[in-house]
Amino acid sequence: MTKPMKIVIDARMYGLEHAGIGRYILNLINQIEKIDEKNDYFILLRKKYYQKLEFKNKRFHKILADWPHYSFKEQFLLPGILRKIKPDLVHFPHFNVPIFWQGKYIVTIHDLIKHESRGRKTTTRLSLFYWPKYWVYQLIVFLAIKRAKRIITPSQYWQRELVKRYKIKQNKIVVTYEGAGEFANKKASLSGEKALKKYGITKPFIIYTGSLYPHKNVFRLVQAVQLINKENKNNLSLVIASARNVFMERFKKEVEKTKGLNMVILAGFVPDEELIALYQEAEAFVTPSLLEGFCLTGLEAMVTGLPVVCSKASCLPEIYGQAAVYFNPLEVKDMAERIEEVVDNKKLQQELSKKGYQQVKKYSWEKMARETLRVYES
Repeated sequence: MTKPMKIVIDARMYGLEHAGIGRYILNLINQIEKIDEKNDYFILLRKKYYQKLEFKNKRFHKILADWPHYSFKEQFLLPGILRKIKPDLVHFPHFNVPIFWQGKYIVTIHDLIKHESRGRKTTTRLSLFYWPKYWVYQLIVFLAIKRAKRIITPSQYWQRELVKRYKIKQNKIVVTYEGAGEFANKKASLSGEKALKKYGITKPFIIYTGSLYPHKNVFRLVQAVQLINKENKNNLSLVIASARNVFMERFKKEVEKTKGLNMVILAGFVPDEELIALYQEAEAFVTPSLLEGFCLTGLEAMVTGLPVVCSKASCLPEIYGQAAVYFNPLEVKDMAERIEEVVDNKKLQQELSKKGYQQVKKYSWEKMARETLRVYES
């Protein structure tokens, strides 16, 4: 019998407030706790979850590491705590690996979006601060990738990009698809009618869920809906479920210039249980993104039976397969035509709904965790 390993997981970004990465870490830990009773795990947590989380698996141990990610403290203090633990392996589930850590580790690189989507529009900081931080980011990613024993990434698309950009061997990179299943276990907390009333939505409408970073390309989606309504005198609305922040305000000003706010509903943050109710009333879920790491939101829409209309870019065709209708994200007319094709065709909606249910079955957080465990043990 092989000796148990000491494995550290840097879970300082645990929790849904950290968006896709937080959900990834949460599900990784939940599932590995269920399936691995052989190895010893040391879970690094910020104060909130250090106080809140309780593990049932006796081999799981909480370690307080209350330092912000992307900070000088994580770079200089994290190696000290790791040296005290003396792990056989550390899993950094994001690129922010301390440059002074010389021990054995694996890293999850979710995407290289910041390599592509950069500049003043992508940040809330002044240019004076942005560019030095950007070049530090480039250095940290480079070192994280070069020094890692293995790299995990959520799609073959990003595996190819990593090989191409960093000249590393493909067998160093393991693809572990993420999951979408827990959305199926949730139920709508409001009726469709009450959800529509709460958010001031009138039918028919399509919905986009996610952030409003420039690479999400949502302004072109607004233009596509405007084109649909102009050419066909439709009254299609676009509902945007996105947390209110600087990018929301910038986006709102852009839309105001085109006098498009009359057909755009900025719903702000919508809890999952209310989002399900909106999905059940919508005509389609649309994601016009130019770059994605995995794009869980479309799979969550598929779980509810909502047809997906999607950008043919990045990893999206790989993840959604035949269960979506695709458009060129740089062509507003093509986007409008594909949306209209789905909205006006109930039979196509039903076909996409059936395909979506099947596509989602390919992805499982448990499967992702088992594949990750095999990476640890290799």
